[in-house]
Amino acid sequence: MTTLRALRPAAIASGLALVVGGSLFLASTSSAATTPKATASPSSSATTAAPGVFSIALIGDMPYDASGKQLSPRVIEAINNSKVAFSLFDGDTMSGKGDQCTDAAYPELKTTFFDKFAKQVFYSVGDNEWVDCDRPVKGAFDPNSRLALVRSNFFGTPGNYINLGQTRLTLPGTKTAVTVDHDPNYPEMQMFTYNGITVIIPNIPGSANNSAVDGVKCKTYNDLKSDGDAAEFAARDAANVAWINKGFEKAKADRANGVIVVAQANMDWEGYLAGQAMPDKECTAAYDNVKQALLTNSLSFIKPVLLQNGDEHWYQVDMPMNETAGKLVQKDKGALVANFTRVQTFGSGFNHWVELGIDPANPNLWTFTPHIITGNLAAH
Repeated sequence: MTTLRALRPAAIASGLALVVGGSLFLASTSSAATTPKATASPSSSATTAAPGVFSIALIGDMPYDASGKQLSPRVIEAINNSKVAFSLFDGDTMSGKGDQCTDAAYPELKTTFFDKFAKQVFYSVGDNEWVDCDRPVKGAFDPNSRLALVRSNFFGTPGNYINLGQTRLTLPGTKTAVTVDHDPNYPEMQMFTYNGITVIIPNIPGSANNSAVDGVKCKTYNDLKSDGDAAEFAARDAANVAWINKGFEKAKADRANGVIVVAQANMDWEGYLAGQAMPDKECTAAYDNVKQALLTNSLSFIKPVLLQNGDEHWYQVDMPMNETAGKLVQKDKGALVANFTRVQTFGSGFNHWVELGIDPANPNLWTFTPHIITGNLAAH
C-alpha cells in the first residue's frame, strides 16, 4: 500500500518532496497484508483532533457488477472501521453494459449497498443509473423514468428527504444533525457545510451529460443512432450552474475553509476526449457551462476548491484547470488556477477507496491517502 502524508519543511529540504494536485506529500510504502482483509485507516489510532481537522471517504463506481458485489463489502468494511466523518460517493452504482435498470434494482441497491455504510454517505448520481438505461442491453428504458426511480429511492421529496447510511452526520461535538439543502425540483442536488467545508453535489453524469447526440459529430452512448434528451439536458444544465453558484455563495457566507464539488463525469478538462476521431470522439462540450461555473467561482472564492469525480475507475490527483481572462483554456495553455484540485476515485476493477484529510493549518488544506484493499487486488 502507498501512503501519502503531508510534508514538513525538513522533508522538502531533504529532497523527499512530492507535489500532487497542489498538495505536498511524503511518499512511503508499506507491505500489503497477506490475508484478504480491509486495510485500517491511519487515522484509526488518532485521539482528539484539532479544530477543523477531519477526514472523508471518497468512493465511486461500486458495486457496479457481479465482481464488485463480491469485492465492495470489503471497501465498506474498511470505511466503517476508519475514523472518517462521512463518505462522498461519485456515482455509477451499476454497470453500463450489464445490469438492467429494472424497478427492483434501485431499492435493492439501497438495501445491499448504501444501507451498509455505518455513517452517512452522500451520493452524486452517475450515468449508468439513468442516462444509459436506454441501451438495449440495459433494458431499453426511458432514462427520465429511471431518474425518477433514482430520486424516489435515494433522495425523496421536500419534507421527506432520504438519509443514506445507518446514521446522520452531526455537527462536531453535538447531536445536532447537519442541515442538508436540496434543490426542490432536483432533490439529488445537495449542499451542506460541515466543520468548515462546504460540499456541493450537482447532477453531472457521463455519457455527454444526457445531451442530444446523433453519432455524426460525436459518438452516441446507447448503441443506437441517436441518444440523449436536449430539453432535459438544457434544464438540468442550467439548474446545475445555479446550484454551483448557490453553493459557493453558501461557502462564502459560512466562511468555509474550502469547497468540495462532487460529480460523476470525467468532464475532459484536458480536451483529449473531445479531440479523438470518430467513432470515439466524446461530446464533452456538454460540460462547458458547469466547468465555466467552477472556474468563475474558484477564482472568486480564492480558497481551496476540490472537484471529486469518478467515471474512469482509476485513482489520480491533478490540477487540470487553466484560464485566460476568466475563460477556460485546455491542455498546457493559459494560467494555472492554483486553488483548484481534482481527485478521481477508484472504481470497478479497482475496488479501493481514498481518504481525504482536511487540516486548516495546511496551506493546501487537502491530503490524499489511497487505501488499497489487499483482498481485492488482482493477481499479477
